[in-house]
Amino acid sequence: MGKDKSAQRTKGNKKPSSSGRMAEHLGGATGFVGFSALQDLGYVPAALQGSPSDDSTISAEFRVALRKMSKKDATTKIKALQEFEALCGNGDVDSIKTALPFWPRLYAKLTIDVERRVREAAQIAHGALVSQVGKQLAPHLRSIMPSWVMGMVDPHPAASSAALKALQDVFAAEKIAEVMFFSGKEILEHIKDNLFMQTPQTLSDPKTTDEEDMKNKYIHVLVCSLKGISLLLTYTTRNTQKKSDVIALVQPLIQNPKFWKMSKHKHSMVRIAWFSTLSNMFEYDSGLLKCYSEEVSHVILPSLDDHEGAVLPHIWVAFLHLCLMYPALWHEGNNKSVFNRLYSVLRDCGRGSAAELYPHLLPIISIIPEEAVGDKTAFYIDFFRALSTGLNKSRMSLSSRDIHAILKALFECLKYVSMNKTDASLWEILMKYQIIEPLKLSFSDTPALSTSNLYREVSELLRFWTWKSHTEENQEAIGNLLALFWKNFIPECETCIQKGNEATLSKMKDFFTILRDPASKFTSRREGVRFTDESKKVSVDMKEEEDSANQKKKEQVFLEHAAKNIALLTVTCHVAFLETKSTSVYKIFATLLSSFPSDRVYTLLLNKQDEEKVSKLELMEEIIQPKLEIQNPSLAEHTVDIFMGVYTLMSPEEQKLVLLESKISWSISVLRRLLEKMTERRDTDQVAMSWLLSAQLGNRLIQLVEQLCGSTKSKSVAQYSQDEELVTLFNFVLSNGNKKDHIIAMEYVSQILKNLSFNLKLGEDSEPEDQMVQLVANLASQLFSSYVCWQTTGIQEFMRSLFLLQCQSWKSLSEQTVSTLKSTFLKAFSGLIASLVKEDSAKLLEDGSCLRSTLKDIKQIIMEDKSSFNLTMRMAMLTKNLLSLVYEQVKTQEVCGIMLDHSIIQALLEILAPTEGCWVQMEEQLSPLYMAPAILQGSIAFSEFPFPKKMQETVVWDHKHTRISMFFCDLLLFVCKQKNAEVLEEEEEVSLGQYTHLVVSALHSACHATVVQELYNALSNHSVSDDVKAGTTKLNDDMGALLKLLNQGNKRLITKQIRDRCSDGSSAWCVTLVKVLNIWMKAEDVNIMRLLNGIEESALGYIATKQSLLPLLPNEPLMDILAEEMGKLSSLEDSPYLATPCISLITTALSHVPSTVTKDVIGSLFSVLTQWRENADNIFLYATDISGMAWEDVVFTCSLVRLVTVLVNRHSMHLEAQHWDFILCSLCSWAQSLEESRLSISVETVSGTFTCAVSKCAGCVSEVMENLKANPDLQKSYPPNLLEDWKEFFSASIYNSLLPIFIEVAASYNTTPTVILYGVCRALCIGVCRAGTDELANHTLPALFNADDAEADLKLPDSEQILLNHLAPLLVCSHPPTQYAAYSMLSTALPGIMEQWEKNKTVIKEEEDISQRPLPYAITRCIMECGSIVEASLADKEMGDECIVVPYTDSHIYIAGYLLAWRLALNALTHASDANQHQYSAYFRQSNLLQKLLCNLFKLMPRAPLVERVKQDNGKEDKVPSTMFSTELHINPTTKVTSRLVAHLACKVYYDCTSRIPAAVRQWFISLERHFQQVVDPFTATYVSPLLIAQEMAAVSNSFMKFDNMTVKARTGAREVVATYTIDEASMEIVLRMAPNHPLSTIVVEDHRRLGVSVAQWRNWLLGLNTMLSHRNTPLMQSLAFWKKNVDQKFEGIEECYICYYVLHGTNHQLPKLLCRTCKKKFHSACLYKWFNSSNNSTCPLCRALF
Repeated sequence: MGKDKSAQRTKGNKKPSSSGRMAEHLGGATGFVGFSALQDLGYVPAALQGSPSDDSTISAEFRVALRKMSKKDATTKIKALQEFEALCGNGDVDSIKTALPFWPRLYAKLTIDVERRVREAAQIAHGALVSQVGKQLAPHLRSIMPSWVMGMVDPHPAASSAALKALQDVFAAEKIAEVMFFSGKEILEHIKDNLFMQTPQTLSDPKTTDEEDMKNKYIHVLVCSLKGISLLLTYTTRNTQKKSDVIALVQPLIQNPKFWKMSKHKHSMVRIAWFSTLSNMFEYDSGLLKCYSEEVSHVILPSLDDHEGAVLPHIWVAFLHLCLMYPALWHEGNNKSVFNRLYSVLRDCGRGSAAELYPHLLPIISIIPEEAVGDKTAFYIDFFRALSTGLNKSRMSLSSRDIHAILKALFECLKYVSMNKTDASLWEILMKYQIIEPLKLSFSDTPALSTSNLYREVSELLRFWTWKSHTEENQEAIGNLLALFWKNFIPECETCIQKGNEATLSKMKDFFTILRDPASKFTSRREGVRFTDESKKVSVDMKEEEDSANQKKKEQVFLEHAAKNIALLTVTCHVAFLETKSTSVYKIFATLLSSFPSDRVYTLLLNKQDEEKVSKLELMEEIIQPKLEIQNPSLAEHTVDIFMGVYTLMSPEEQKLVLLESKISWSISVLRRLLEKMTERRDTDQVAMSWLLSAQLGNRLIQLVEQLCGSTKSKSVAQYSQDEELVTLFNFVLSNGNKKDHIIAMEYVSQILKNLSFNLKLGEDSEPEDQMVQLVANLASQLFSSYVCWQTTGIQEFMRSLFLLQCQSWKSLSEQTVSTLKSTFLKAFSGLIASLVKEDSAKLLEDGSCLRSTLKDIKQIIMEDKSSFNLTMRMAMLTKNLLSLVYEQVKTQEVCGIMLDHSIIQALLEILAPTEGCWVQMEEQLSPLYMAPAILQGSIAFSEFPFPKKMQETVVWDHKHTRISMFFCDLLLFVCKQKNAEVLEEEEEVSLGQYTHLVVSALHSACHATVVQELYNALSNHSVSDDVKAGTTKLNDDMGALLKLLNQGNKRLITKQIRDRCSDGSSAWCVTLVKVLNIWMKAEDVNIMRLLNGIEESALGYIATKQSLLPLLPNEPLMDILAEEMGKLSSLEDSPYLATPCISLITTALSHVPSTVTKDVIGSLFSVLTQWRENADNIFLYATDISGMAWEDVVFTCSLVRLVTVLVNRHSMHLEAQHWDFILCSLCSWAQSLEESRLSISVETVSGTFTCAVSKCAGCVSEVMENLKANPDLQKSYPPNLLEDWKEFFSASIYNSLLPIFIEVAASYNTTPTVILYGVCRALCIGVCRAGTDELANHTLPALFNADDAEADLKLPDSEQILLNHLAPLLVCSHPPTQYAAYSMLSTALPGIMEQWEKNKTVIKEEEDISQRPLPYAITRCIMECGSIVEASLADKEMGDECIVVPYTDSHIYIAGYLLAWRLALNALTHASDANQHQYSAYFRQSNLLQKLLCNLFKLMPRAPLVERVKQDNGKEDKVPSTMFSTELHINPTTKVTSRLVAHLACKVYYDCTSRIPAAVRQWFISLERHFQQVVDPFTATYVSPLLIAQEMAAVSNSFMKFDNMTVKARTGAREVVATYTIDEASMEIVLRMAPNHPLSTIVVEDHRRLGVSVAQWRNWLLGLNTMLSHRNTPLMQSLAFWKKNVDQKFEGIEECYICYYVLHGTNHQLPKLLCRTCKKKFHSACLYKWFNSSNNSTCPLCRALF
């Protein structure tokens, strides 16, 4: 079993060895071939001799299980036994019977197995077998019972319990004895064989068993055999008729000398079993061992002091039996030896078995005859001395159980001796050393004694003597013993009191406490659970009553006696306390006075002589009352005990004088404990009840409340301690001592509440103290959980104080205090509602009720302008809790599907809901910026212009409407979620009924808050607080959840109500309608046609509402409306100003109808527009300064511009040449109007709105022209020469007007950003971002130069430099669309700029290896300036940490600008020459810009740069996950600003770096620390390298380069490129292999074929190619082409440079020119200069001659 199953095996052995499987393979064989291991069984009962050996009759499953049991491995046997048990439990009886004949031998073997788990499993399996076969076991009973008996006495409890249970399950209790008689012979024969015949070697196989296991098995068999004898005797002891038969069977066993030798066996377990068996033989029959008394005495007496403590109890029990059977034992002169052996054991404290041994001491000394004792006094002195010696010597190491047994035995023996020997000299010694000395030791420094049962045993002994002194004949002698005790004990106590040791006095107090009540601290050991017979219960109860009366009498006698003797000690304690003021002494005094009261002690305390004249009242006034005022909490409990002890002895008149007539000046601790005591007595004590309800107590408590609620800031430590006592006091008072009735009068409870409420009220500038609030909340919690206090005056005011505290976010209150405050408040309301429901639930809604007042307070708080969203959320949570309490406790007659159906819940919502006028007033305060996107985009034609005239005017965003909406949305969601499962199913939708108007207002608020928050967020000035953001988010989340619950009817009603608000002329509601229809509602939830048909044409908001609904209409009705509006437009040829509504509707319709059906409409439109232009072109505002114009003067033109924009954007293919002429000419004129009004665009909102419309129109026209330019085939669908006309006549004019305006507005936004200016600037970005190369090159921007650029060596023409200087700074503009527009225009202009930049000539010194060359300074400057800010932002991040950049923050702006500038820089490299590319790369590397960039990228790129999978045309998702590296990123003004954008941009920049400057990235990677390399390497290999390798392979496969004598092939799967160079008929082949983490690892160059070239030359070429691939940023194809040129030059006879081994230099492509005069070899000048610098010598690299 321990073999390694995975190890090598012999040939053909395919599976590991398994004994279990081998047994299965043998299942078909006959005969118990697997039972050969049973041959070592010793004794085999006779019944087994004829058992069959053929197992062919057994079922296969049983056969396999039985054979597994014969294996040697314990685990195999356990599993086999478990299988056997399962087969017995599940199999049929017939199959089980077949295995029964073979079970006894196997069971006998398993029962004595050395592994206890096997024995346990064997007994369980045996039980399963015998329970199934039943009476069929009879033929095999005699063969199986010996092993069964051995199992029942197994030392392993689980095994013996299983065997015993099996026996009890099969045989009835009365039958078990018969079974034992029936098989007794076989049992004893088996036992004799085990005891006398077997050896360790015969029981086990010495060849396969360890010596230790053999020994353990033998010991186990001996022990079980001896115990088996005891078991047999135990079961057969009641049958007296067959006892003689059993004795006859046992006699041979006793006669065997080997039996007696076992008493000296070395193993203690065998000796224990032997002596136990001997005791059982004594008990079985006195005549069984009568003939062997001499042998028994010779065995027992020498063993009385056995060295093994565990054996001693069994020996002593046998000794007791021997004494009874053989009294002559004491006449044989063994007395002294016996006593010495006993004393020896006692002095050793029972040798570890005191708990089992010492209970036999009393029987032993009682059984010893007087003549054997001799001198009783000497005997008892020696006996008790040995006993106490052992206790004193070993008490520190003894267990508490042993000490308990020793002390119990000691005092039992003392009781026995006191009844038989009262000699004064003897008891002087015993009293001193056996009683007083242990007590003295327990008081001093012996914790083992003070915590033992010593005090209880002494108490019992004194009670025993006291009662005997009143009832026995020798009363005087017993009385002398009592007097002797007090005579010796009292002085010891007085000595301890004088010393004043606290520990000693504490233990002394414990003694007197136990002396008064032995059960107070230590209880007797539980002997177990006993079940009383019901038939005897009555007699037992009567006996118990008699015993109880007798016990009370005894107790009274003892207490009188003790009190008389303790009186002087009590007075001594009192005197000592007055002198020392010791707390410990006082505790003893209190214990003595309260526990042992007597007239004698009272007389002594009052210094009286006559006991008859003792006055309890005088004692109370002179002695006890002063002590009640002591301010010491530790004394309070004892003082109250004294008080109550005297109080109970007083008459009612005296009690009244003490309680009601005296002034209460007691300490707080005393008052609390006295309240507790009196509360317990108030049902039986009228005086106590009167005192509890008295004004005296009530006023005192009110004073204490005022003291408690004082300021906590200036309190001392002592005052804080006193406050804790006060808190405990009032917790008890307000909780009524856990009683139903109140403790004190209700008027005083009311006054306490008023005081608490007063202390919760705060001034305007003060904050509550946390400790005070926590205190009041806890006290209130006690009050509310105790009794019905809702009629108490002041309760409502107190609850309002609790409520008002929750209405502020106090910094001084901890979270625990706030939580406690809330739970207390809700507990109060729960009790209040419960009390009102019992009377009348209608009272909940009465005016002035606590619930109604609280809801009104909540309403008032949330309606206040200064309330926050956080406070409103807390009020909503509180309201929900209150509604839940009402819903749970108030039952209604109507069936409620949801909480909202509850009538009282509806009434409560009505209390909370604002009036319609309040809603209107709050809507008027909503920010008009909500409509800014709709107005600037022109999606809806509003009848009014809601913005202020100037953009910089402040527009206030009032949050009140949003807060109230959030509050009611939360409530409605809550009351709709609470469904009644019996009425509504979980998925069933609900109806709001009359509360849909609340949802309408909440929807309006949600839409408004979301839009305005997004607008303010876009300003990047963080003007939206976290409180507002959290509130807006919650409102949106709750609204979404609420709409999911509502049924379709409710949703349609909501949309109808919103439409009606739109019809009233509210522009804001039109925006809400659009958003609700598109975002919040599904298509099936809205009936668009019904909404549209329900609008009245006379309505003020008819046009805007209709325009809002048009986008959702189907095509057919939409075309009908378009035709209708075209008809209206045609009738307005002479009244263009009236056509604005028609134009707006037509524009919206054209935005959504398919372009295939609009050709005729377009013709009609342009005929009207042409007519208007001819009749009154001034309405078009061509080339007009619109500064200062009103919205009414511009709205018509704006609508025309938007109409043109839609026509160009969606229906451009139907536009004819004259239409395009109209559009382009108009656009140029409108652009000129913008130029005329440029000063007002960034100032006036009307001019800005007009600019938005014109800019978007320009952007749409530019997009069409760009598409025509990119797709020549598309030009066939458009008028001829359209694109040429655009380039030649229109584009320059339009962009020359828009570009300067764009620059000015962007600058204005940077200075003073506003929401409206944001939209204007965004529209301008859309208009200018598609400017072409020519338009940008021929711009008319104002001159802008940088002083540093003037001194630089490299320059650009003024036009390009001005453009760069204007646009490059905008890469870090705070307006993201401006950033993206600037990037787009710079990307467009970059080829032209680089073309001019490349014309700059740099002086390359021949001695330089590679010169540096910067990119245009404006781009480089932007990178440097942003780089420092970005590094500071990411300073706390490590490479590999993903930094989430929050949008619309400064970090987002600068990081985005930084990355965009780098994209431009890396893109510029593609427009540079090959030689200059390396110079640019060297500049980035040498200036450390590139290294910083790459480090920053690994802080910005996500760890898993995956993007959402895009669905294919067939609707399935792409299986290959897309990454940010493989997904295209389009940067334009409409790009959404998110944190993912920066991450995507960072990935793109890293990809550009690795693809365009791979060598520089590789060098950076090599220079990194190892732990950073472990971040970069796997990331690049996973996400970047596969794309780069595929790109290189595609470049090789699709290359247009053609070589005369070289072919290049790509092996994509192997990441290899093979180049074959052919000369004449010979060819050379090299392989370039890219690493999996390309480009971080270099490309490996391998030579596969070399012909016609020397090895040295070939090696030099490969070395040169390796160098080029490692240090140049050139693609593979270009590197191979360069290598080919060098090889061609070599074969043409040109000698290579002997430093780089190339003919052409890798950087400047120069030939070797410098010649060594000695060796005549040529070198590149750059290579030679590098050689000189690195070697520090001016010698030739080959010949070492001086150059």
